[in-house]
Amino acid sequence: MTDAPSLRELQQWMRSQIRPGTSAGPASNPLNPQRGVPGAERLTVYAEGYTARIREALAEVYEAVHHVIGERAFAVLAETYARRHPSHDYNLNFAGRFLPEFLRASALTERLPFLPDLASLEWLLCRAFHAFDDPPAAPQQFAMVPADSLERLCLRLQPSAGLIASAWPIRDVWAARAMPRAEIDIPVAGRPQRILVHRRDGRVVCELLDERPYGVLAGLAQGRTLGAVCAELVASVGEEELPVAEWFAEWAASGLIASFEVAAASGIE
Repeated sequence: MTDAPSLRELQQWMRSQIRPGTSAGPASNPLNPQRGVPGAERLTVYAEGYTARIREALAEVYEAVHHVIGERAFAVLAETYARRHPSHDYNLNFAGRFLPEFLRASALTERLPFLPDLASLEWLLCRAFHAFDDPPAAPQQFAMVPADSLERLCLRLQPSAGLIASAWPIRDVWAARAMPRAEIDIPVAGRPQRILVHRRDGRVVCELLDERPYGVLAGLAQGRTLGAVCAELVASVGEEELPVAEWFAEWAASGLIASFEVAAASGIE
């Protein structure tokens, strides 16, 4: 006579039956049959339901990816993803956080190389929608920064803000997610796009940026000083001056900047 499985073993076994990819507990099925239906068979409805809910959650976040590859391929993608990355989030909207990286090793990307970047854009949009933004820095606050301290200015962007530079026109592909697939004709080769995602006036926006403002904003988002970012950009684009004041005015007016500070001087001349 074997010992009865512990509660922990039962929990592990239940999890392994419902969530693919998790370790099992007791080797035998501890559930009694009911009305002639084995316990393991009764659990299949929960296992299938789990995969279906993951597929629905992924389809809600990754509309464009879903649209581009089609329902059948997306169902297979969702099932394999669910096995590799079982959800540990209370909110299923976050279950797809690893899909962009997952797609980089997918056979789908061999045929559609822009898919990982497209998924990354859609994840930024999801994150922006659920983020809790802070009160923005007022434009007039920047006027109080001494001119000789501007190069040491550091920014903190709103939690909803995200940046992505892609070798592909992923914003155009994303914008076509509601078009019939047969009507989509978007040239993708040699059309890089740099994109800013953030919330403005309560809605999520997806903006294309020129190389120069994108470079400045991306550097500042990494915590670097304005002087360091601009010096690097000037060296790369060959311009002596950049319209940074105009960019700052636009970013501040849109509420993109949550706060800023002036970094301490290094003391090195």
